[in-house]
Amino acid sequence: MAHRFFEGAAHAAAYARFRPHPPQPLIDNILSFLKSKYTGALAAAADVGCGSGQTTWILAPHFNNVTGLDISEAQITEAIKKNNANNVSFKVSGAETLPFPSRSLQVITTGQACHWFDLPKFYAEADRVLVSGGVLALYGYLFPLPIFGEVSDQLAEIVNDVYNKETKGYWGDGRKDVDEAYTDPKFIPLYQDFIRSLLCQ
Repeated sequence: MAHRFFEGAAHAAAYARFRPHPPQPLIDNILSFLKSKYTGALAAAADVGCGSGQTTWILAPHFNNVTGLDISEAQITEAIKKNNANNVSFKVSGAETLPFPSRSLQVITTGQACHWFDLPKFYAEADRVLVSGGVLALYGYLFPLPIFGEVSDQLAEIVNDVYNKETKGYWGDGRKDVDEAYTDPKFIPLYQDFIRSLLCQ
């Protein structure tokens, strides 16, 4: 079953302000993998579970049209407010019923979101809408730690204590999958070709 979080307006606004942006090497890796399998035009891509759009805009320079989808109307409202790209649009939509014709997308990304999806239904929809040779990219980021000179280790210890002890039990079940870097076999779609990479920034 899909889960619904991050839906209140205040929460969505805070999320838009503090959510990290994906690094450029990530999109470079996705495009490199795509170009090894697909030689046509880069017409359309979708970012599923886009939140307030940070993971959507990295696709904009590379595709004619990019659509960010999220089940939360508040998140989509924040994304629309911040959108300055003419080729990017946002829609309210769940991951399990994608609003695209069959064989219409070259890339689907989902950044720090797929652990909330009904994965079998999402994979079936991704398979339906991707062109032959298209790419489904599932990615996330590990919990960030502060770096501040000689006190970096002490700060990291405080953050880890808050995360692992003080707020333990407040995180959704999917957080374990994120902390384990999506290594559970359920995050490997049933495609013959796939790669797994770890980027350090």
